[in-house]
Amino acid sequence: MKKITIAANWKMYLDESGSIEFIDKLNSESDLFSNKDIILFPSHACIRSVKNHLKFDIKIGMQDCDIHENGAYTGSTSINAIDVASCIVGHSERRSIYKENNDVISEKLERTLSSDADPILCVGETLDEKNSQLTESILDSQLSVLPNELNGKKLTIAYEPVWAIGSGDVPSNEYINEMLSYIKSRLKSLYSGADLDNIKLFYGGSVDASNINELLDVELIDGFLIGSASANFEKFRDIVKQIKL
Repeated sequence: MKKITIAANWKMYLDESGSIEFIDKLNSESDLFSNKDIILFPSHACIRSVKNHLKFDIKIGMQDCDIHENGAYTGSTSINAIDVASCIVGHSERRSIYKENNDVISEKLERTLSSDADPILCVGETLDEKNSQLTESILDSQLSVLPNELNGKKLTIAYEPVWAIGSGDVPSNEYINEMLSYIKSRLKSLYSGADLDNIKLFYGGSVDASNINELLDVELIDGFLIGSASANFEKFRDIVKQIKL
């Protein structure tokens, strides 16, 4: 059985004290969490505190990074600012709220791929795009930022239909499987061999303890990118309990 990854995107839900409180609870139940494949994505300002308070090995990632590696860019955070295992690129909130287009996302992806961190590239359609039967063309556009070669780097594609994020409206397993199958076919047209072996597929969008068991029936899912539910320790613990080794 493959090991399912749980990627916890805390967004801006937890400040430093909240992040430390979460980690203290995590430490107190390390038997549950220590043998699971978990990546925590705290706010940038809380990464060091999270790292310092963890008493066992869990991967830490960045929620976003700047297109630049260093320099006079006030308020920005370089992928090399602190040692992390992963970085989220192209989240729908970055696309919609901060108006990041494919050019910006491509640069962030390139910057992450050239670092020691592995990127999680988010893709997914809005409800209007879904209803207009534009989903596949939207996915094609969002996947167009991928490089021709990964050169041994690991990559995750997180399919997050925008209309499912925070809405409680989770797509059917059949729909998720259809979209992940389409994404995988596009990846096969671009990569082969070792590069394909280094790519994982995640699902994200209103994942919680009540639906993750059913979602695990989708064979193509290698992991989950979870938002608000992952920032609540009790809800996060209930999700992780559903993951069997």
